[in-house]
Amino acid sequence: MDEIDAIIIDSLRNLRCDIDEDVTSLKQFDADMIVTAISRCLEAILPDATFPKNLPPSMSVKLKITSSLATQIKDLGFRDDIGYQTILYCNEAEIRRVLMFLVERLPRDTSKIAHVEQTGYLPTLVKEIEQKVKRSLQQFWVPSCVLRNGYRKNETGYFFHSLGDSKPLHSKKLKIPRISQNLKNEALKQYWIHNVPVVTKQCSPKELVQSLLFEDCLINSESSYLRRCFSISSSKEDELPSQLLSNSSGLSQASPVSEVNVAPVLESSSESKLQSLVEKVKEKKQECLELQESVKNYEMQLAQMDKMKIEEEETLQNMLAEVNLKTKTLTVISKEENLQKLKNLIEANKNKLLSLTEQWNKIQTPLLEEYKTLQSAISNEDLKQQQEQSKLRKLEETQRALTLDLKEKTQLEEQLRQKLEQINKSHNRSGYTRRILEIIGNIKKQDEEIQKILNDTKSVQREISTLTGQVDRSFTLADELIFRDAKHDETARKAYKLLAQLRDDCSSIIKGVTDLGAVERECRNLQEQIDSETAKETAVKLERVNKDLQEIRKETEVLLKQQPS
Repeated sequence: MDEIDAIIIDSLRNLRCDIDEDVTSLKQFDADMIVTAISRCLEAILPDATFPKNLPPSMSVKLKITSSLATQIKDLGFRDDIGYQTILYCNEAEIRRVLMFLVERLPRDTSKIAHVEQTGYLPTLVKEIEQKVKRSLQQFWVPSCVLRNGYRKNETGYFFHSLGDSKPLHSKKLKIPRISQNLKNEALKQYWIHNVPVVTKQCSPKELVQSLLFEDCLINSESSYLRRCFSISSSKEDELPSQLLSNSSGLSQASPVSEVNVAPVLESSSESKLQSLVEKVKEKKQECLELQESVKNYEMQLAQMDKMKIEEEETLQNMLAEVNLKTKTLTVISKEENLQKLKNLIEANKNKLLSLTEQWNKIQTPLLEEYKTLQSAISNEDLKQQQEQSKLRKLEETQRALTLDLKEKTQLEEQLRQKLEQINKSHNRSGYTRRILEIIGNIKKQDEEIQKILNDTKSVQREISTLTGQVDRSFTLADELIFRDAKHDETARKAYKLLAQLRDDCSSIIKGVTDLGAVERECRNLQEQIDSETAKETAVKLERVNKDLQEIRKETEVLLKQQPS
């Protein structure tokens, strides 16, 4: 058992259990050490669960913790009887059985206890994406324009560097009313509403966004240009000093006309002259606005006239074409010679067409047959090519799978080699192997001894059966021989009686020996039960239970005193 205890203690130390170097046997374990060992083993077996590592001073909490640990061990498949008393009032044999059960179910690699391999479509897809991104980041960067069709080959397949749905930036001139145009004119307004198409129909959807952006930039630049022009025109008034217009507001984007507020800064002698100049400026501005209005109207009329001109030109062209066609037709119809020529020409064309058709049929028939044969050959070649391509794709997939498998197995081999080095450094496997071999040798010796005892028992039973049969046969034969002479000889009668008495005595002796063997067997069983009960240390457990019961009573009294009356 010392070897088993050493293996269990070494396994618990690998699970970060705080066990002193002086502890060499499970007999030295106390309740706190047992709870710590069981909790560490359960956390290693069940990575998502947590268990208390120490026992609190409260007895009720102790019972609760030990009961939960015992229930968890039962859920793992422990078949023997286990409860809170097994952990609190344990003996060496019971705790050895429990810890051996838990150590057998520990994961092989305790450094990766919490790792849970996820299965399913989504985790597998996420894992593949992570691997592909990791592989792509390991390669040096190449601009997408250098790659052919955006594809880039790597060791396991292809990467596709997509540029998205990118297209060349093309824009079109849009017809939109300007800020400079006065839409108060009803005719112009109707023109923009009814004659000009909607913005979305003036260009294709792919060119709409960039066209609107460019048009917006043009409008902004135009408005800034107009503001700049108006500011320049207002600043260059005839013979006005610059300080006179320092308080003027200028022209806004929404209204082309602005009020000019002139602050009285000159002397009283020049005020009348200044007022007249301001009035002239206002008149000039009003005339300018009226001229702009008339220019706009003329431009609109000019656009309408251009449109009407284009329509009239198209109508004129159509009419001229009809006139030319009718003129040619009349000239042909009026002359009979032309009609005869046309008939002869048509007849000649028909004959020529028939001869050409016959020649074409002669040429077409072998060509069609050759075309069909070539088409069938091409289809066969295409089918073969498709089959070869499918085989090639399968081979490429197999190659990729084998390459990936080889890579994974190489990584696994490297990991296992590292683990083996760590295990060789941290654990003495040769000692474990030697101990296990010694245990196996002891088990074999015990098995041989048991088999020897069983064989001896069977041989003794066979001898007993043989001797019993011989005795029965001897008594039967002697009984028959003496019984024949007993009718005539008195000595034979006495011998027959003595034979019967001897037979009864032998039967009683055999029965006594059998009963003695049964009693010895029962005594041996009782002795084994006594030894097992002695090993359980029932008296010590009862003393512990009494102490715990007294503690529970004290805790109950304290709680009753703390309870408000």
